Amino acid sequence: MQTQKKNSTIRQMMFPIHKSELRKFLPMVCIFMLISFCYALTRSLKDMNMLKATNTTTIYWLKAVATTPSMIVFTILYGKVSRSTGRDGRFNAVMIYFLTFFTFSLFFLLPHKQILQLSNFSKMLEAKFPSFIGLWEAICNWPISLFYIHAEAWGTFALSVSFWTFINEITTIKQAERFYSFLGTFGTIGSILAGFILKLDNVRTNFDQSLKFVIIAIVLILIIYNYFTADIKAHPAYYQVEEKPKKVKVKMSFVDSMKFLARSKYLMLLSILVISYGLVIALFEAVEKAQFKKYLVMIGDDTILASIYSNREIAVGVISILVNLFFATPILKRGWRFAASVTPLIALVMTVLFFTFLRFGTVLDDYFASFHLNALYLSVQIGLYNVVLIKSVKYVLFDPTKEAIYIPLDEETKVRGKAAVDGVGARLGKSLASVLITSMSTLFGGGDIANIRTPIVLIIIMVIIVWLVAVRALGKLKVATEEKYEAELVGVKKVPVSK
Repeated sequence: MQTQKKNSTIRQMMFPIHKSELRKFLPMVCIFMLISFCYALTRSLKDMNMLKATNTTTIYWLKAVATTPSMIVFTILYGKVSRSTGRDGRFNAVMIYFLTFFTFSLFFLLPHKQILQLSNFSKMLEAKFPSFIGLWEAICNWPISLFYIHAEAWGTFALSVSFWTFINEITTIKQAERFYSFLGTFGTIGSILAGFILKLDNVRTNFDQSLKFVIIAIVLILIIYNYFTADIKAHPAYYQVEEKPKKVKVKMSFVDSMKFLARSKYLMLLSILVISYGLVIALFEAVEKAQFKKYLVMIGDDTILASIYSNREIAVGVISILVNLFFATPILKRGWRFAASVTPLIALVMTVLFFTFLRFGTVLDDYFASFHLNALYLSVQIGLYNVVLIKSVKYVLFDPTKEAIYIPLDEETKVRGKAAVDGVGARLGKSLASVLITSMSTLFGGGDIANIRTPIVLIIIMVIIVWLVAVRALGKLKVATEEKYEAELVGVKKVPVSK
């Protein structure tokens, strides 16, 4: 009896999904894994193309002046689609749009990126305004800049908005406590697969060929999703979907949605979490990518890009799985607030370690030389794996705790609030980081990110403090909101059905 109980406890820690829930859980896993696979490939491809063709500051000029406005436009369009179609319509619309764009990129945009460049125009602007060279390079290389914007949009609208809105609609609060972290585990398998795709010989020599696999994956997503939702409609009892209180739906414009967000303390605190993560990771990666670019210039070999990014995606997947298997369940059992605090605390530790090495690592150059290493190479590796650890913890703990916040909200608040928080808030943090980087590097750093490391690390630490304060406040509101939600559900169940 004791052995059986012990085995049951171990199973609950390793895989706490009931057999009766597999019909719901497995399609979720497949869709999430494929979306994560596409995200990992497009994320790597956008960075590799930009680092190969431009300098590091170009990426942050692009984020500052183009990415956030684009995300606002996408959010407006997503809102219009949401109002005119149902759940399935908006999910399919998002997938079909990206399928069309990535197909266009594979067969026309990226193969002809050299011909499509605006070299003469950008050189003219550079001669008149040399301080804005990063901006002019982004304009010159507009095909890869356009792809960069859409790769960023995929992470926001395919993953954060469309997928998680759908999952939140069909998952109960009690299931979310068990489902979400393990969804993240299986999702990281997509990152591992993407890492192996980047190791293929034809992809290492031509990064753009990885888009073939993205296109195939999106087609599979559409097939699985539509089969899954058809089965939900045909057999709703199998999916244990709660009957949620009906609310009067009010059509809201983008401006109204943002005003609505500003009136909700609950969603405002959530947006602080999302903005803080985006700001911290973008500032951290700016310094890490600057070190990476210096290393590429030193060795003069662009093919190493695919190797390093493939290793990164594999590492993110493996570390995420290990964190989930051995740490996620005990951490989540400590409560939402504790689990939500882990990501900013890990980011704080990694930031201190990385910037300390950048400050004092060169002192040990003679020691590293005896191992045929140098401080620049080691700074690239340390920065890379610090980013890997932060992102791994983010996928396993930050994303599930963030998504659990939406479950007790009514449908209108959930759809509009999620689009505003994840659609604009996620980009706002990264764009704010880009504005800080471009302005500080232009005014005080001579265009070199290495000269503004000290203000960057101070900003990161201040943002993490604000992040932790917001987690504490949101944890208290979450408890009250869930109690109200449960009370409303009880009220709905007690209302007799009219014949």
